[in-house]
Amino acid sequence: MTTNVYDSNVGLMATDSRWSVEYGNYLIYVDDTRFDKIERYGDAVFMFAGDGHRIQAWKTWIRSAPGDDSQMPDCEKMCVCIARASDKAVLFKERQDIVKDGGYFAGSGSRYAYVCWNENRDGQRAVESAKTFDSSSGGDVKFFDFVSGDHNLFNPTKDVQVQDVIDALNDRGMVMEIAMNANEQKAPFKLKDVTAANDPALKEAQGKLANGELSPTAPCDGMYSEWTADQKSKLKGVLGDVFGWKK
Repeated sequence: MTTNVYDSNVGLMATDSRWSVEYGNYLIYVDDTRFDKIERYGDAVFMFAGDGHRIQAWKTWIRSAPGDDSQMPDCEKMCVCIARASDKAVLFKERQDIVKDGGYFAGSGSRYAYVCWNENRDGQRAVESAKTFDSSSGGDVKFFDFVSGDHNLFNPTKDVQVQDVIDALNDRGMVMEIAMNANEQKAPFKLKDVTAANDPALKEAQGKLANGELSPTAPCDGMYSEWTADQKSKLKGVLGDVFGWKK
């Protein structure tokens, strides 16, 4: 799951780095895979949450410098905030959980992040705070400062793919039991230590991850509602400006 924050007052975008899969009574997760939720193209900065395969399609498409919208990926199962680095302006915001006082928040940790940000006006600190309260957010806080240009995003010689996240889930992913009563929750354990004998459901989840039936996600509430034709049209208009398509 995830915590995404954009502070348009200062031009700072920050997210956690956890990707997860919820399966039955379990949350399977992995941190710090280098598959970032922030993507930059020219003067535009995209902040994603939602289905990992869908976000992969968008990141790949953005990096291809598309000449029109004919191959634009589907918008379903994700939320996105797009801002312009040069003046901090928000160009597009869809499926954000909280929008208030120039702050944009999405993901399972959005409420906790907002509470911290409202007090301290520090986007990175807000994500760190959300990690403390929201067990579905975690890993390094990834950020991009529009004013200074400072960031800790991964700059690969080749794209990091969602398959790399799946590989990481199977290799070093952790399993957290989802319990209604926090006092009954067991300590997280490694997914690869699970055997079919001691937990057939988790072995089934491993198989579904391998064949693509399950997708790593950075869940937000907005990924579960359908995009309207008007929302898609507005997004295409913004992307036309970002990529310089002819009107």
